[in-house]
Amino acid sequence: MDNKNPVFLKDDSFIYFIVILLLIIVFLIEGMFIYAAAAGLVLVLITAYTLRKQILRKRELKNYIINYTKNLENLSVNSFYYSPLPICIIGLNGKMFWFNNKFKELLQGDSDLIENIEEFIEGFPMNLMEGNKEGTLSNIEIPGTGRSFNVLYYELEEGRFGEGHSYVCYWNESTAFVTLRNKYNDERPITMLIQIDNYDEISEKLELGEKSSMVAQIEKILNKYATEMNGFVLKYDNHKFFMMIENKFLESLEEKKFSMLDDVKSIKGTNDFNFTLSIGTGAMAKNLSQLMEYSKGALDVALGRGGDQVVVKRINSVKFYGGKSKAVEKRTKVRARIISYALRQIIDQSSNVIIMGHRVGDMDSLGASIGLYSIARSRGKKSYIVLNKVNHALKNMYERMKKEEGHYIESIITTEKAMELADQNTLLVVLDTHRKSYTEAPELFDQIDKVVLIDHHRRGEEYIENTLLDYIEPYASSTCELVAELIQYMEDHIKLTKFDADALMAGIVVDTNSFTFKTGMRTFEAAAFLKGKGADNVEVKELFNESIDFMKKKTEIIEKSEIVFDDMVVSFIDDYSDDSNVAAAQCADELLTIKDVKASFVLVRNKDYINISGRSLGEVNVQVILEYLGGGGHLNMAGAQIHTEDMEVAKAKLYEAIAQYRKENKQ
Repeated sequence: MDNKNPVFLKDDSFIYFIVILLLIIVFLIEGMFIYAAAAGLVLVLITAYTLRKQILRKRELKNYIINYTKNLENLSVNSFYYSPLPICIIGLNGKMFWFNNKFKELLQGDSDLIENIEEFIEGFPMNLMEGNKEGTLSNIEIPGTGRSFNVLYYELEEGRFGEGHSYVCYWNESTAFVTLRNKYNDERPITMLIQIDNYDEISEKLELGEKSSMVAQIEKILNKYATEMNGFVLKYDNHKFFMMIENKFLESLEEKKFSMLDDVKSIKGTNDFNFTLSIGTGAMAKNLSQLMEYSKGALDVALGRGGDQVVVKRINSVKFYGGKSKAVEKRTKVRARIISYALRQIIDQSSNVIIMGHRVGDMDSLGASIGLYSIARSRGKKSYIVLNKVNHALKNMYERMKKEEGHYIESIITTEKAMELADQNTLLVVLDTHRKSYTEAPELFDQIDKVVLIDHHRRGEEYIENTLLDYIEPYASSTCELVAELIQYMEDHIKLTKFDADALMAGIVVDTNSFTFKTGMRTFEAAAFLKGKGADNVEVKELFNESIDFMKKKTEIIEKSEIVFDDMVVSFIDDYSDDSNVAAAQCADELLTIKDVKASFVLVRNKDYINISGRSLGEVNVQVILEYLGGGGHLNMAGAQIHTEDMEVAKAKLYEAIAQYRKENKQ
């Protein structure tokens, strides 16, 4: 440190010393020794006086600076301690180093006992502060007070308070804002589009008066719910309603799983016929226009999943409630006729057609692809089927294809080839899945704009948007059934070969487990049509023939099975092989034959994930169970993929999903 005095502290009498010194020299030269001695004495006295004055001045200034600094420190400490803003200093581990008087008031107790911020606010987000020089923690609520604060924090010099980092925190109260925001959110409108989804089918079986009475009872139930939630209901069609309620009641509806669904189903008509509702709910949108878009989209999803359920659409989430009933088969085929005509028009306006199903294909996806190939071929369009790998499930059909229909082999292409063939006028037809990520070649969506979607699975949260045409019918047994109907209603005759008919029939057989599950009147009508086109039951059955080793594997799976939750059975395949997925699906079907078993699940190891095949007899909704794990399907046939290589982890997640389903359904 530089110890020299500042310039302003130096004495300005230096010039007088020079003058006196010059006088002494003059006196000495002139021989005036007495005057010189007197001037020398004066010089000594003045010098002594000046030095003493300088020392005293420096000492006084030092004392003044010390006292002034102490006053500043006291002022700073007091301004912090008595600040109207609560202030505290904490370490990264939450240790309390210091807090001011206003913060002490927040503690509402013996502040001397508070050593860690966690003792004051459980779960205080210290992790958000780590690594940041400064920032804000928003809406920290003080327990038991109803008060909220935004905490502005700044990092102090490391080691200032013990080892490691420490932060000074300024607590800025935001209670008024939070209260206003909560009031705003509570009173935000929620729109619900409600539709009696089996109105036409059930109405045919009821007398006019009875039907009107049942609809009136439904309207009464909806009005009751709306009144309780500060809302209203408008009926805008024979079987369609619009409801608007306040947002604060939505959570209660979700907790009760939208009990209005069960209330409506309890209204019974002749022969115990009952209506079911599909409800599309829009919430937390930016404006009323977007809110209605959410509701319409949610209703489409609810209907696409088979009805009897509620879909709640928020800006970043979609939730499902209900869906316990089987999809009602639609006896009218008007929509099939309209779709077939529209599909023909779209094909005619395309340069070529690329067809694909889901990855890890099965008989239904390939059979439907062959049916679509026949339609496109009949319209004179060059068509291709995307199939990157022939798995065990498709092996027999592929071998027969090579023998009987060689032109199919030439039309089966890889993803890379499909990318080369696609142009701006190419039509992409997606079959047996509505999830982009599940398709054989998701990359094609980035290159092809014209997309047609045909599927029979209940619609999930992930969905292929902006299609030219979508035909999703969850009541249908299989995609092959839907394609067979479209072929029937094509205006021009579609010539099916025997192989085409067998392929479509095989898809129906595999998805219905030989006409056991999910089989309606239209399923048999489609089968009859294919039978008339040459489908042979014996040759279809041969497509499912297996080797002795495969049969042994199925026996091993059944041997490993165990009963869980009293009425469900679970088994697994721990070794990876090409035929494991087929074995799992077939064993899941066979395990349902065990007495008192309502649902079955078989887990199978794949390269980097574990696949689950779920089946039920209808009382247990395996679709909902496997949706908890990111899967989907139908009420009695569904699947899921768990991204883990640990079989025990996958089983544990499955058990958690089953437990959650049983809890929500109070089983």
